[in-house]
Amino acid sequence: MIVARLLIVALLVAMAALGLAWLFTGKRQYLRYVGRVLRFALVFGLIAALFYVVERIVLR
Repeated sequence: MIVARLLIVALLVAMAALGLAWLFTGKRQYLRYVGRVLRFALVFGLIAALFYVVERIVLR
């Protein structure tokens, strides 16, 4: 569980850094990076949730 919390904190830090980079530079590439990070986080979260569900089903 601690790993999930650390990953969430890392995600928030990355999003904040990319958002600030975009605000200061105005380069749209940072917004694309934000989209990629969000997509990765969503996919990783769904995979983790599926593993959790499968684990709960197998251990019953």
